[in-house]
Amino acid sequence: MDSQRLGWLAGWLDAEFDALLDALVDGELADVPELAVARQDPRGEIRHSVRVHLMAFADSVRHSVSETDVALPAFLTRHTRALARKDMPTLPALLRAFEKIHAGLWRRIAAALRNGPYKLAPEQRAEVLELASARLFAYFQVASGETAAAYAAERALLQRRSTSQRSEVVTALLAGSVTPSAAEQALGYDLNATHVAYVAWVDDLSNLDRLDSVLSTLTEHIRPRQHLRVSTEDHCQFGWITCHNDTWLGVVRDIGLPAGIHCAWGSPQQGAEGFRASHFDALEARRVGEATGLAERPEPVIFDNVAVASLASRDLSSATAFVHRQLGRLAGTDELAARLVGTLRVYLDELASPTRTARRLHVHPNTVVKRVERIEAMLGRKVDPASLSLRVAVELAPLARSTPPS
Repeated sequence: MDSQRLGWLAGWLDAEFDALLDALVDGELADVPELAVARQDPRGEIRHSVRVHLMAFADSVRHSVSETDVALPAFLTRHTRALARKDMPTLPALLRAFEKIHAGLWRRIAAALRNGPYKLAPEQRAEVLELASARLFAYFQVASGETAAAYAAERALLQRRSTSQRSEVVTALLAGSVTPSAAEQALGYDLNATHVAYVAWVDDLSNLDRLDSVLSTLTEHIRPRQHLRVSTEDHCQFGWITCHNDTWLGVVRDIGLPAGIHCAWGSPQQGAEGFRASHFDALEARRVGEATGLAERPEPVIFDNVAVASLASRDLSSATAFVHRQLGRLAGTDELAARLVGTLRVYLDELASPTRTARRLHVHPNTVVKRVERIEAMLGRKVDPASLSLRVAVELAPLARSTPPS
């Protein structure tokens, strides 16, 4: 019985092939207009695609043992990957096209069973329609699944290639081995602007998706004129933004980073040289942030906030010896020394005002006075807020704690 019903379906497909093809193509162009975008011969290309699937469906009807025995020709995968390379049409448009072909074929089969030269007796119609429905569903389920897989695989491959090429261009630009004009063309990024670079990294690869989400949220709030981001191989991403003003700084300062995600920002710099300089500032901010523990806090590390520590700690051994000479026992690694140095830092920032210092530290002014007395006792001298040496030593103290004096 199945062979008779399949015979009717196969015969109808062969006899009505050209008429079916024209009707389905007209339906595709009407219902999925994006299929025709930016094509030299939209109808010709769509007709070719629909023809291929009609032939493959007819072949599955003639030769498949069961409705689940559907095998698409290999060239259909190649055709899908070719479409994916152009990203035209999009995958959603292709899948909607399959739905339209599926529905269009079913309607025409049902009409043929009721009318015209292919009309069948009522008791036979239901059987043939049931078999045709199962065959249509099986074919387009396989076609949609394989098309989606092939399309996605090709787009992922293109994305990896694009990311790799972009990383290579950025690496060359940072090294000065590519001209700014060539880099601009390859990256689609204008270098004649003020750039702010950032370095973002994770403790564990499992946090990479969260890092992408954090950076996307951050850039949505900043709304930069340009944004360039590249991945590296060490759980890290490099990025650059260009903005019309300093609003980025307020957004960055207010952002709260989830545990396991870290970010360091460079200073605003102009032009191609500034692109490099801001990146190296961001790397320095990361170095200082990791050495002092600032990178473990929820706030991003900003280069201008650690610039003194960065510049003064290029020779870490000499910087550590300087800190121990200036701070004496305050340079110790115990919790008391760390708390007193933190108080001293704020006290110097507030020009030796106990009231303003207390407000920032959320303590009573008398507590600040007592801590300063203790600090002076440990220093063996009065605190001089005008002393540059003392200020630099306080900034370097967190770095020096992890490096014993030589």
